[in-house]
Amino acid sequence: MALDPILRAVVTICILVFSAKVIGEVFSWRKIPSVLGELLAGIILGPYALGSLVAINGTALIQIDNEIVHAFGEIGGILILFIAGLEMSFTDFRKIGIGGFVVGSIGVVVPFIMGYGIALAFGFGAIGCMVVGAALVATSISITALVLQELGQAHKPESQMMVSAAVVDDVLGLAILGVIVSFITTSSAITPINVTTVILTSLGLWLGLTVLLAIVVPKILNFTSGGSDSTLEATATASCFGASAIAAYVGLSPIVGAFAAGMAVASSRTLDKVRDYAKKLSTFFSPVFFALAGAAFNMGSFVTSNWLFYAFLVSLVLVAIVSKIVGCGLPAAYFLKSKTKGKRVGLGMISRGEVGLIVAGVAIAAGAITERTYAVILGTVMITTLITPLLLRNSFKNQELEEEVISEDKTEPPDLIPTYPL
Repeated sequence: MALDPILRAVVTICILVFSAKVIGEVFSWRKIPSVLGELLAGIILGPYALGSLVAINGTALIQIDNEIVHAFGEIGGILILFIAGLEMSFTDFRKIGIGGFVVGSIGVVVPFIMGYGIALAFGFGAIGCMVVGAALVATSISITALVLQELGQAHKPESQMMVSAAVVDDVLGLAILGVIVSFITTSSAITPINVTTVILTSLGLWLGLTVLLAIVVPKILNFTSGGSDSTLEATATASCFGASAIAAYVGLSPIVGAFAAGMAVASSRTLDKVRDYAKKLSTFFSPVFFALAGAAFNMGSFVTSNWLFYAFLVSLVLVAIVSKIVGCGLPAAYFLKSKTKGKRVGLGMISRGEVGLIVAGVAIAAGAITERTYAVILGTVMITTLITPLLLRNSFKNQELEEEVISEDKTEPPDLIPTYPL
């Protein structure tokens, strides 16, 4: 007898959470970000690996395409961004706001132009070039935020700039996606005026939502803080998911609303309690988010005799890396007055994620790109997602080693000046 869809979802979630946390813990023991372990769990248990082998009455036991499972994954992504927002109050965001906006904006323009150019060099048409360029613009803020939390570096100025810039380029990336979807579905010409209007509208909605939440949410939380912890937790949960729903309703990504809600909570006196609660809640949902991202990776798509496929993949990965280091690292170095911190921002922005996958998915569903092009984009997203935590960890580790060397070089004067009898 076939398993009920709800029961299959429950079984899948249990297996994904357990496997992702166990493999993630093993990675942590080896001084490797646990995020990579959770992604690896998804790759192993996905439909293109062991997930297709374990079945009951011909039905796969692990249902990656189950709507309930995907809902859990989306909740995980929302909670990750909510926790990231808790590390930056609205006051902190305003201090880095201009720098984060500039870094995020340039970090969209440079990857888009370079992605468009490399696709054009490989013979793509106008639509294909736009899809490739759009897939490279948005940073996977979930990966970067979680790695910074694991490293205990979320409070650093460069870390806050990474997150704020990632939010900006996520909003801009979704705006570009909207323009491309409109172009694909209507086959109408894209004018500079239309593009500018859509992008400015998205930014205006995001800033308006952030300001509104920063005013309202702290007052509500401070009012409920006098009651039981469960009332406060319920209020924080409602703030997180309510802001996500509002963001989705106005055409933004739900994770952008969650980040804004986290920033609002960071301005209240209940921050410590909400942070502990949110991290515990995220322990269950976040592994599903990363496991599903890994499950979408199909190694079979990369087996071909066409060498141009591999040349395009390598070229696109290099463009993805260089474009963020140049587009984000250089302006960040200017605002932070430090080449090292600027480089760290550039490295933290390399990972691509949800927006890139959405762009590729919408494009292939509309017939705008081929399966091979989709595989290249997906491969680029996965490779950049895997290498970014390693590069970011190594960057902060080098900083710690430099600080240790400096401290060892300092010599303290003796407490007593020895005297000798005459």
